[in-house]
Formats: sequence, C-alpha cells, structure tokens
Amino acid sequence: MARKRKLAQADIDMDLTPMIDVIFLLIIFFILAGRITSEISNTNITVPPTKTAEKWEKPDDWGHIKIEVWGTTQDHVGGGEPGFTIKMGLNPEWHSTGSHGDAAFNGYQKMRGELNEVFDRADKYTDPVSGIKLPKVVVELRSDGDTEYRVVQEIQQVATDTVNPYADKQGQYMKPSTKPPAQMRPFVNFQFTTRKPGD
Repeated sequence: MARKRKLAQADIDMDLTPMIDVIFLLIIFFILAGRITSEISNTNITVPPTKTAEKWEKPDDWGHIKIEVWGTTQDHVGGGEPGFTIKMGLNPEWHSTGSHGDAAFNGYQKMRGELNEVFDRADKYTDPVSGIKLPKVVVELRSDGDTEYRVVQEIQQVATDTVNPYADKQGQYMKPSTKPPAQMRPFVNFQFTTRKPGD
C-alpha cells in the first residue's frame, strides 16, 4: 500500500497592516461623503422674515409701467434655440436668444432704452437716504412659470441701473454699472406678479 506523502509547506505570514489601512480610509471616506450628501440634500431653507416689506398704495400722481417676460434660457425639448421674450407696454416684443453676443442681451438692451425714455419723462422725487433722483413710477414685473428666477433678477438689475446690458471694451455683458449716482436712471418701486405659461 502506497503511503501519501505530505508536501512540506513553509509557514506563510500575511501582513495585515495595508488591509487595515485601506479599511480605515474607506470608513473615513464614507463618513465624510455621507455628511456632504446630507448637507446638500437638506431642503429646509430658512428664509429671512420680510421685515422691510410693507403694503404700499401707489399715489394717484404716480405712473405705472408693466414689463412682461416669458420663455426660458434652457435648451428646448425639440432642440430649438433657448431664449426669452420681454414686452413692455405697447412696444413690440424683444427677444433674447442664445448665450453670446447682442442676440443674448437684445431684450435687456431694448428694455433699458425704453426705461431711459420713461425716466426722462417722469416726475421725480429725491430719495431721503441716497439723495438720488427717482422717478414717480411703479414697475410691475410679470413672469410665467417657465422663466428662470435668474432672468427676473437680471431684469430687475437692468431696471435699477445697477448692471450694464451693453458690451464693455472687453466684449462682456451684464457687468456692474460704473455710472456715478448722478447719472443713474434707476427704477426702485416694483410689484411682482406671476402667470401660468401661455397666459
């Protein structure tokens, strides 16, 4: 009867230090990533109280203009050119399309030109805090549900004359205005209303 011979095996020593290091690094990674994710996904946004908001009745001798905006700056589903439209009073619609050049800011530029004419014709009063001459005009800004808040904010910035919708020497648009206060033509009295898309 043949005897089975056992192969002689050298004792193998495994160094577990690298594996323990990797496990600790993974634990630290998941702890940090979990915290970041929970902070990003937090939907409880704290809105400051509207302490300065008051119901204000427009005096009879004040003017009123309406600026309407609709559309989107995002890509359309059908692959069309993104853009939005601004209409002010009885003027024709002004379109802003694309993301570069005058076409993207055409609506803002036409609106600012019309606002300059309204400012020049309006009666003025002096702001007691800044001393700037302001028009006795209320601007009603209406937008639909498709319009991004960014567009509404930019329209407000153009109306308050705090940004320049025209290209500067470097060809950049919507840069902070460099006008001295005496040359500014700001509209600061706003009303905001919304409507459903298509209305």
